[in-house]
Amino acid sequence: MSIVNDEAAERQFDLIIVGLGAVGSAALMHAARAGMRVLGIDRFDPPHQFGSSHAETRITRLAVGEGPQYLPFVARSHQIWRQLEAETGRELLHQPGGYIITPPDRTQDERWGGFVDRTAVVAASASIPFEVRTPEQVRTHLPRIRLNGDEKLGFEPTGGVVMCERAVETQLQLARFAGASTVLNTPVQAVHPGIDGVKIHTADAEYWGQKVLVATGAWFPELAPAVDSAAVTVTRQTVFWFDVEDPEDFSADHFPFILWPGDSIADYSAVFPIVRGGRPGLKLLGEQFHETTTAETVDRTVHQHEVDDYYERLVVPRLTGVRPTISHSAVCLYTTTSDDHFLIDRHPESEHVMFASPCSGHGFKHSTGLAEALVGHLAGASTALDISAFVRG
Repeated sequence: MSIVNDEAAERQFDLIIVGLGAVGSAALMHAARAGMRVLGIDRFDPPHQFGSSHAETRITRLAVGEGPQYLPFVARSHQIWRQLEAETGRELLHQPGGYIITPPDRTQDERWGGFVDRTAVVAASASIPFEVRTPEQVRTHLPRIRLNGDEKLGFEPTGGVVMCERAVETQLQLARFAGASTVLNTPVQAVHPGIDGVKIHTADAEYWGQKVLVATGAWFPELAPAVDSAAVTVTRQTVFWFDVEDPEDFSADHFPFILWPGDSIADYSAVFPIVRGGRPGLKLLGEQFHETTTAETVDRTVHQHEVDDYYERLVVPRLTGVRPTISHSAVCLYTTTSDDHFLIDRHPESEHVMFASPCSGHGFKHSTGLAEALVGHLAGASTALDISAFVRG
């Protein structure tokens, strides 16, 4: 166990945050900057490679086709990350644009049927630039792409990628600079609400918080058994960095992200631009939801047959200039609700405990704006962002 800003003699806090990933690290920063006496606890030393906030980049879209209730959170997150860039000199957000490419209304995945049209409606309602493009326009923009010619093609100029691990690291550093304490490499064993606060138990110590925010991602079911965790599933996702003929063809200076669902759920892929100073190779990932796992039992090895299968099914038919070899791979975890929306809930026995997880595989772009709103809510302050659309209880 390691304690930063060691205050072991006095283990009482205004707010304790359990889990310091996307939401937790941001909440720690916002709480510390608001003058709260705040403690963050994590079973690892974030940013780490075991949860849902690694693999270098995450796609971000201001035009969120999943629903208009998300728009304020991603917009605020972009503002905050730009502010942090100005403070620290670190690049956190790249915005070369982004494409959504879907089959012509025949996909078997209900999430993506009509998604380009839904995104266009949401974008128009918020005056976010979004264009429905022709195959000829896309091929001119992206010479390395292969299209059938009948796809629905949407482009958001303000889309891009956020440097997820760098964002977590930056938020934690700024939180500590503002006075936050952290306990790392220490799993929380139990959360015990009381009449006027909450006791947190680890193997080595007890901490007391007036309020507690649990944001543990794939470990959510362990600490939230009283919440409807039966509706939460954890799935293993694989990420690959494929070698390319010319990295400049896919540079984030001009190459956008691509969200590319196919005719079936298994045909989904996401293409990420190559960022300055990042890992070599073109990052691609697929999604699968039929095989569930847990954070403790997941197979964290990417196997060669997975690389070969992905390349033959989802690279060869869609992209040129990409080689079948990889420079790096990773396993990430999605923690997903039955309706694919966020889950924010109070402990059924205490108003002092709030759960903010999972984010269903599309949460990072909203995370720091959502965290700011959660901290304000827990502090009893009025906030500009309304979290009620995601509150289950």
